Amino acid sequence: MTQQDIQTYYRDYWQKANADHAASDQKALVYSSPVEDAVIYPIYEKLIADLGIRINQARVLDIGSGAGRWIRFILERFTPGTLTGVDFAESSVMLLNEWGAGLDTPTKVSFQVADITAPDFALEAGAAPFDTINIANVLFHIPEPEKFERAMSNLASLLAPDGRIITTEYLPRATMRTNWMSVRSRYEFEDACDRAGLAIAEIRACSFFSNDPMGIDGPDAGTRKRFAAVKAMTQQLLGGVANEQSRQFVTQLFAEIEHACIEFCNERIAHIDMPAQKLVVLRKRG
Repeated sequence: MTQQDIQTYYRDYWQKANADHAASDQKALVYSSPVEDAVIYPIYEKLIADLGIRINQARVLDIGSGAGRWIRFILERFTPGTLTGVDFAESSVMLLNEWGAGLDTPTKVSFQVADITAPDFALEAGAAPFDTINIANVLFHIPEPEKFERAMSNLASLLAPDGRIITTEYLPRATMRTNWMSVRSRYEFEDACDRAGLAIAEIRACSFFSNDPMGIDGPDAGTRKRFAAVKAMTQQLLGGVANEQSRQFVTQLFAEIEHACIEFCNERIAHIDMPAQKLVVLRKRG
């Protein structure tokens, strides 16, 4: 799939969500696995605290907001001065505006239509630079090299001199291409950062089984197949749980298993070598 194919899919998805009036139902807006959320959210919060990344009373940008997963995460845990959500799909921004109209928060929240890969990328006057930019599950959905390079350059232009970008990457030893993703190797990704005037400041492993096993080198028939099977069985089990209390228990059980695995590996393996998705923090170089 090309970037245009992927964008068309999401435009149609959010347009259908609008037609179904999904914004009136918080559960209908959930796009991620509850296990993945339970795993990654505490790690994200600890990353913010450990590095002193500015979110409270700061200018924060979320790119690829979709149905607002990370917008809700940020507002539930932090109090930015301003929070700007951006998506290339007008249908997504319409959905977010409908949902955001009912927000009760001291944060100034706004949503805009913009494509981070566009050569004429621009936000409303006065929005940038940003202290913190969140761009989760976006960059590896940009397969074309020239569009990826443009996205990295645009990100650098939006960032305050002492700001930080937080992205989700896998960083395997070899670049891997699937229908939906171009998972760039650690070397290719680092080179792209360098060309954009950015540098990697921190890497934190954040998800083993509840995400795609793209951090694992090798064919799909090997270890990657086992990781994918665990994810599929987890989703099957969650789908068969009869009540909310049991569902929460199962969700927390799988999250605790992942956290235990990550903590065990953390004592023995560099985060970049873990078979996991990673939270990667970028800063301006120099």
